[in-house]
Formats: sequence, structure tokens, C-alpha cells
Amino acid sequence: MDSLSDLFQQLDERIKSDDHSAAVEVCDQILAAAPGDTDALHVKVCSLIELSKTEEALQVIESSPGLAGACTFEHGYCLYALHREDEALELLMPGGATPEAPRDLQLAGQILYRKGEAARAADLFKASESAGGPSTELSTNILAALVSAGAGAEALEYAKQLSGAASGGADTPGFELYYNRACAAISVGQLERAQELLGRAIELCRETLSADDYSEEEIEVELGVLTAQAAYVNQSMGDIGAAEKAYQTLFAFKTDLEPNVAAVAANNMLQIRGQHDLFDSWKKCKSTLSSAVAKKLTPAQRLAFLSNAALLALHMNKPYPCKEMIATLTAEFPDSEAPLLMRAALLLRAKQQKQCEEVLEAAAAAPSGASATALLTLAQLQLQAKDVRKAVSTLGRIGALQNTPGMVGTLVALHERLGEVDQAAKCFDGAMASGDVPLMRASADFFARHGRWTQAAAAHSAILASNSRDLKALAGVVIATSYYDPALANEHYARLEGLCPPPEETGADDIDATQLEQMALPKGSSRAAGARDASDRKRGAAEDAEGGSTRRKKRRRRKRIIYPKGFDPANPGAFPQPDPERWLPKRERSTYRQRKKDKRAGISRGPQGSATGAARVDMKATTNIQTMTDAERAKMKADEEAKARAEAAASAAAAASSRKKGKGKAKAKW
Repeated sequence: MDSLSDLFQQLDERIKSDDHSAAVEVCDQILAAAPGDTDALHVKVCSLIELSKTEEALQVIESSPGLAGACTFEHGYCLYALHREDEALELLMPGGATPEAPRDLQLAGQILYRKGEAARAADLFKASESAGGPSTELSTNILAALVSAGAGAEALEYAKQLSGAASGGADTPGFELYYNRACAAISVGQLERAQELLGRAIELCRETLSADDYSEEEIEVELGVLTAQAAYVNQSMGDIGAAEKAYQTLFAFKTDLEPNVAAVAANNMLQIRGQHDLFDSWKKCKSTLSSAVAKKLTPAQRLAFLSNAALLALHMNKPYPCKEMIATLTAEFPDSEAPLLMRAALLLRAKQQKQCEEVLEAAAAAPSGASATALLTLAQLQLQAKDVRKAVSTLGRIGALQNTPGMVGTLVALHERLGEVDQAAKCFDGAMASGDVPLMRASADFFARHGRWTQAAAAHSAILASNSRDLKALAGVVIATSYYDPALANEHYARLEGLCPPPEETGADDIDATQLEQMALPKGSSRAAGARDASDRKRGAAEDAEGGSTRRKKRRRRKRIIYPKGFDPANPGAFPQPDPERWLPKRERSTYRQRKKDKRAGISRGPQGSATGAARVDMKATTNIQTMTDAERAKMKADEEAKARAEAAASAAAAASSRKKGKGKAKAKW
């Protein structure tokens, strides 16, 4: 017993010094001396969890029956850390029962939050706060769950309560609370407020980390999630340059960042780039689909990443990767409309219109609530195919949107295109019951345009029922009733005069209408009148005001005389007199000399065979050559042949005599 007491004393010292490795060794020594000791097993499990050895801790729990009731929280945490959420939830909430311990409530809420059930998670976090008291970590979780559940307004109200508690002397909220409040502001569209909160969160986080001796690079890595959210706010506000710069800063520390933060930054860059630099976008997109990233994403984030990847593959003409993404979406999110719509887009891109419409019809018939989007897409395809009647029939099947302004306007326009005015008028039946003033005003304009004055008056009267001082509606009632009930129109006109009295009396009664009709039309101002200088215009206006009958004659401007260069009009004799023939054409002047013709004018400058320099047919040269007859030509030919034969015979005889003389000579001997 003394040795066990010493071992437990050592174990206590190891735990207080956070030396969990040594604590596990001491626990093994205790268990060797006292097998099955519950306290030692419990401490060993906690130490293994602190050392992130979750699988070993789970093995100890499952192999020790004595820990079944004592380590429920630790058992559930091990299952949660190993992504076995359903088993952990069944352990903490058997049969759906709500846990009682605050930490069990918080862990169950964390599991539900990971599963995408943010509303239930927020309820459990609030129950844990009520049972165990408020804390900064728990308040942060409540805000995160409310924002994820779509209750941004409620999250902001809860944040106001936290701000009031902080001003009353509670602890100063950390940067996590500022971050979650910024997320709540984003969810309700308060982007400027979110930008301020994120700036405060970044400032607090930087101060805290600098006090803990973090380096600048380590601080940038820790600020990754805040930087990514601030970049998203800038992107939503239209400051694309600042957002892209922030994302590039995150990519510089990509290896050190949390995988989900880098994945969010890469996903948001896809939207900024659009159709540009698709290959780099595809490389970044593939990094968002890794298993390490998928474990840390919420279902909504996972759905967004897979959908964007499928769309990017579709735009890059990669049908097989796109089909793989669609299959993954269908398996992981069977209730989502995204896989069906993307499959329809893929078929449409492959020019399979009929199969695309079949897929959309199947999506509209699905009980998952995707019918509205699928039917709207189908109607759009039918309009592109110029099948207006079928598109109207498809839009009529969307019951949830029938009384919305967009749907009413679309159906009315399509019925008017088909010439079905009665059907278009029926689209406004729900306008009176909806109480939508713009919709009722549009219905009144429609009825007035088609001459249905009774219905137009009823529509204007419905507007007056909500606002009796609406002058436009009252004027519309006066106009509409004047077509079928003049007495009623006068009554409404009296009301209109009471609300909008006529303008004050002016000198209009003094104008003689007959004289005004007989007056000549005013003449437009000429260019010459527009060219008068300011003094002339003022003088003319003064004369008109005085009622003068005579008008001042328009002064003609004299054109300035242009003298020859160097000529002085004051001393004309110093300058040579101008040529008296300067007004005659040059050919008629006495000094004119005609230029010689160019002899090369007839030479062709073009390629061979060009007819540019060819002689004309009528320009033949005449010679003294006489034409011979055929007899004379034959005689001349015979004479030439006889002369040639005589010359040949003479040359042959000379050659023979020279050979005979050579045979009588003897060869000399040496």
C-alpha cells in the first residue's frame, strides 16, 4: 500500500506539471501493482487524450468494463475525434435524451454542429451555459451555431448581451467573439460592420500573439482564418484588388495554414478569376477536395466545394471529372438539387436537349423541394427553344412563386406575347390579396393599357385603401371611372382637388387664344445672328425692350486685303510691281514655254508580253522592199544551190591534188 501511495503521489505531481507522458508510465506501474484500478485507468485515458493518442485511449476504454459509466464523456470525445459522430451522439444522448452535465451538453452540441444540425447545436450550447454558467468558449460556440443555422439577427442580439456584460465588469471578449460577431453581421448583410469587427479581431489577435513572443510569420499563419474572412468581406463589397492581395498572402503560407482555411481561400479565388486562368484554378480546386480538408468542413462548405469543382470541370470541357463530382455529390447529398441541375447542364452542353429536360422533370418530381429551381431552369430552356406556351405551362406548376412580382410579371409578358389577354389578367388575381402596392399598381397599369377601366379603378381603389393620400392612385381612379361613370369620376376629382389644390392664378387669363393661334411662328436664329458679338446682342435687346419699330441694319464685315509677301501698302514704289499677267492662265502668258515631250513615253515598263508599249496597228513604217513571186523565189533558190555545189566541187579537187604531191617525198633518215 505504501508503494501505491507513492505512485499516486508521483502521478499527481506529473499531472500538475502537465507531463502526460510520464503520467502514462506511472499509470502503467499502478496498473501493474493493482490491475483494473479505475482511477489509474481514468487518468491514463485523459493523459492519452492530452497526448492526441485518441485510438489508444479508446482501446483502454473499450477493454476496461469498469470504465463504462465513469468515462462517458471521454469515450464520446474519442469517438468524436475519430469522426464517428453517430456513435458518439448515441452514447451521449441515448434515444435522443438531452444530457444533464454541462460538458456532455457542450460535446453533444459540438457533434451536432459538425453534422450540420446547427440549430439543435445552438440549443444544447445554451442549455450548457444555463447549467454551468457562461464562458468565453461557450459564447463563441453559441454565436457560431446561430450563424450557421441562419439566425444572424438572433446572433447579433446575443452578441449585444455579451457586450453589455463586458461593460458591466466581465472579462474582455477575445478575438474569437469578435470574429463570430463579424460572421453574424455578414449573414444579415451588414458588411461594413463586419469589416470593423474583423479589424478589431485582427488587432486583438496580433497583440495577444506578439505578447507571447510569436514571430511575424507565425502571427500571419495564426491570423489565417481572420484574413480569409476579411478578404471575403472585401470581395463581397466589390474591392476585388484587396481581396485578391489577401488571398495571395495566404497562399504564401499555404503549407503552414489550416487545410480548411487554405481550401476556403482557394475556393473564393475561383469566383474572382472566373473564366481566366482555369488551369491554375483547377489545380487549387483539387486541393480543396482532399480527405484531410473534407474532415474539417461543414456540410454546407463541402457542398459548395464539390459544386464549384463540378462547374469548373464543366467549363474546362472535362466531362469525366465532372461526372465523378456529380456522383460524389449524389452520394453525399442525396437531398440536394445541385447534382441534378449539374447533370442537366452537362447534358445540355453535350447538345442532348431531350435528356436534359427529362432530368429536370425528374428533379421537379423529387420530394426534396428542388421543384422550383428545376422548373425555372426547364422553363428557361423552353423559352430558348421559342416554345412559349410550354414555358407558360411549366411556370404555372410553381405554386410557391405564383404571387411574387417576378413570376407575375413574367407570366403576364408571356401571355401578352401569345395574345391571351384574359389569361394575363387572371395572373393579377392574387395581387389584391397580397397587399403588394407595386404589384397592384402594375395591375392597374395593365388594365388601363387594355381598356379594362372597371378593373383598373378597382386596383387603384385597393391602393387607396392602404394609403388614402396616394395622389397617383387617386388620379388613376379619376381617369378610370371617367370612362364608365362620369358622376363618380367627378366625386373622386373633388377629393383630388382637396388633396392637391390647383396652382395659383397667373396671367394666363389675359392671353387672347384667337390672337395666339393667328400669330406667325417664330423664326429660328440664323448663323449670322448667332455670330453677332455680345455688344450687338445687348444693344438689339435694349432696342426691342424700348419698343423701337426700326431695326438696326446688320453691319457687313469687310474682308481683309491680303498683300503679296514683302509688299508695303504705304510705300508701294519700294516693292517691285506685280506681274500684270498674273490673272491670266499660264498657257496664255507671254513668258510661257511649252515643255518637250518625253521620248521614253512609249517604252513599256511592264513585264514581257505586256501590251503597254506595243506599237499601234495604224502606225506601220513604209520601206522600198518589193514582194517576189513564187517563180522568182524558186529560181533564186536554184541559183544558190548550184553555186553551193560548185564551191563544194572546187574544194574537193584542191584537197585531192594536195594528197598526190605528198606521196612522192621520202622520209629523212637520222
